[in-house]
Amino acid sequence: MDTGLTFEEQREQGRWNLKRLGIAERELDRRGLEDEIARFLKKKQCLSLATVNADGSPHQTILDYVSDGLEIIIASAGGHKFENLARSPRVSVAIGYTDGTVESEYGLTIDGAAQVYSAPHPKFLAGMLKMKSFLEEWSRAVQPMENIIKRAITARVIRIKPGRMLYMNLPDGIILSRWDKA
Repeated sequence: MDTGLTFEEQREQGRWNLKRLGIAERELDRRGLEDEIARFLKKKQCLSLATVNADGSPHQTILDYVSDGLEIIIASAGGHKFENLARSPRVSVAIGYTDGTVESEYGLTIDGAAQVYSAPHPKFLAGMLKMKSFLEEWSRAVQPMENIIKRAITARVIRIKPGRMLYMNLPDGIILSRWDKA
């Protein structure tokens, strides 16, 4: 959400837009913001996961996910992201939407740390159980059966813990809000 404006200038711009649109601003305390973000993360949507390449440049991947409170859980069978995560757990996540109008804009960015789990680690099994509905759909899309087996054998779970989050939901009256790990 880099607009060239400071955080406070972005908040002021959000207030101005809400007033212009006749949308009441909702001020959220820390707990209210956490609840709002947790609800947002429950929606069916994909995210963009950025990891850090060996040369320091970003590497992005579009992925499906589920959430556990403020944490994100991803199941994946491979890709360059795992090489990057073995080197550095630092990640950035972006989820958002706009139809091109201010009144439609909402989104979340997360800067945090990722942990990768493989079978038979208990967090791998817990993550795969949380991803059950996604994995059922995935198994219908990935054919033939040999490909399903190959992916199941190489699958890993990525669990992302936020360090800082920026959230905005203009349709619901929430201007840009910042959450930092306590």
